[in-house]
Amino acid sequence: MERKRIAVDVMGGDFGSSVAIKGTVKAAKDFNIPVILVGEEEILSTLKNLGEEPSSLIEVQHAPDVITMEESPSLAIRGKRKASIRVAFEVVKEGRAFGVMGPGNTGALMAAGIAVCGTLPGIQRPAIASRIPRIDKSPLILLDSGANVDCNKNQLITFALMGSVFASVVYENEYKKESPRVALLSNGEELCKGTEIIRGAALYLSKKKDLNFIGYVEGRGIMRDIADVVVCDGFVGNVVLKTMEGMVTFIFDLLKKSVKKSILGSFGLFLAKPVIKSIFKEKLSTPENASAPLLGLNYPAMVLHGSSKEDAFYYGLKSTSDFVEGNITDMIKEALLEVDFDSNANLEANMWKEIENDLRKKRNNKEKENG
Repeated sequence: MERKRIAVDVMGGDFGSSVAIKGTVKAAKDFNIPVILVGEEEILSTLKNLGEEPSSLIEVQHAPDVITMEESPSLAIRGKRKASIRVAFEVVKEGRAFGVMGPGNTGALMAAGIAVCGTLPGIQRPAIASRIPRIDKSPLILLDSGANVDCNKNQLITFALMGSVFASVVYENEYKKESPRVALLSNGEELCKGTEIIRGAALYLSKKKDLNFIGYVEGRGIMRDIADVVVCDGFVGNVVLKTMEGMVTFIFDLLKKSVKKSILGSFGLFLAKPVIKSIFKEKLSTPENASAPLLGLNYPAMVLHGSSKEDAFYYGLKSTSDFVEGNITDMIKEALLEVDFDSNANLEANMWKEIENDLRKKRNNKEKENG
């Protein structure tokens, strides 16, 4: 069965449009996903070299400009009206496609999505939901993992709701008995820890009956079976991801260096090499990790890393199509409509008043004891 059409920005990656086109076209044919390749006219020559040409499955949309990693996203989106990522979102808004996939400048992708398509009710800024592999469990969802450096309380609340919906839809078989466990990333498990913004978000989420909010999780608890969705601002989330990536490389390099010190160690590494490769392939380089959805836009959007190669575009298109076909954006919209931010503000005011009253009673009792 033919799926809904996806608009793909093929110009934003580090390795040129040919890599993006090859991976996208292969996925389009293998999974029967109609695509619109958005970019410069050289797309046609690349297709010709692949023995392909525009068809009902593979369309081409000309977009002469590209937004580089060095450019300011907001300025570039306003100044480059024909930038490939902006045109990709315009194609979706026109109804010619149902979702967008793009690599490169994440800020530009988000800015284009907001400017052209807008955000869901209550969403101030969208969030990137990254998948982090775990042992014998479905991946943990971490958001925001890089779209927003600073976040307020309401943004963290919406991130939690979006993450819960996304996890429950993508991994529905695992959450038949219980909805995904949602936690805020903090510097301790006690609710008195964290910033005022985190505490404010925790207060509201703890009162949400249809959300399985479990409180805080520390950095060391991310990889453990404590929570299924972890929420933080984009600055912290991106640091978490990059630190994990660095630790994987560090441990692997340390292992190689250590085993070279002895013949027995080298032989052991040789025997273990197939297992190590399998681990990297099955857990760290899975198709799901090739892309991350940008949750909160009115239309589905998938983010690829700027250094993505053919496989990333191949699996990324499949993930984008699954996201679209699953109607996840509509489900998130329904969840957000139930959020009453005014009630949230009143709830917080009452909470601090209760704490103040408790402290006052303790002081009065102490004064009475001291005579």
